[in-house]
Amino acid sequence: MNRTILTISAFDSSAASGIACDLKTFQTFRVYGTAAVTAIMGQNSMGVQALHPVPMEFVGQQIEAVATDIKIHGVKTGILATASNIQIVASLIQAFDLRDCFVLDPVLTAATGESMLDDQGVEALRDKLLPLALVVTPNRHEAEVLSGVTVKDVPSAKEAAQVIQRMGARNVIITGGAFEGSRAIDIWYDGQGYHVFDAPRLSTQNTLGIGHTFSAAVCALLSKGCLMGEAIDRTKKYVAKAVQHPFQIGKGRGPLNHTVPM
Repeated sequence: MNRTILTISAFDSSAASGIACDLKTFQTFRVYGTAAVTAIMGQNSMGVQALHPVPMEFVGQQIEAVATDIKIHGVKTGILATASNIQIVASLIQAFDLRDCFVLDPVLTAATGESMLDDQGVEALRDKLLPLALVVTPNRHEAEVLSGVTVKDVPSAKEAAQVIQRMGARNVIITGGAFEGSRAIDIWYDGQGYHVFDAPRLSTQNTLGIGHTFSAAVCALLSKGCLMGEAIDRTKKYVAKAVQHPFQIGKGRGPLNHTVPM
């Protein structure tokens, strides 16, 4: 059966992150990607030069246009930009009953440090979106902001995951943790126990969009019926392969190669 995913995120002019990144990932995993744009980004390999949010009314119209016509098997959110966008997205996820395979990537800042969410957005994300998510995929910094726990090692990452899970997300995956020096560790907490996914950390700066890619791949695999542990394991292997064979573009950080065969 064909599977269709709706990504709700920003359009990045470099195509390394946001909607462009998600759609390329979906294509690799053989699912059909649809999109609702929350903001327009002027970004290149050196960083974000501009971020212009889309009005919440138009974000809602895009979601409604897709959901009233096409069967949606998964939803993935990324850069939402404003608290008002979060509000309309949360409302429509509930209205169209899209919670069963909703993957929340809580993007707070760009890889180069620029803010991707307004001042009221973090509270809105905690209150409105987290309780709807099947899985939330914060990186180390995002886990600290959401939980209030300083994440410095595996035990503190587990503590942060537990705090976030109590906010309503059914599963929490803290991604990309450099907790053990040369190791890349992802920690999944499902409310019952912790599962640690450990691999060597790869030395590369071509990692633009790596968090977006991770959450998009997890969403694609879950929509196809994979169990959570299998989805995380396959995603981790895919991301490692995509980082090892990057496109060499620009003067700064480069994007992953989303076309690597799986």
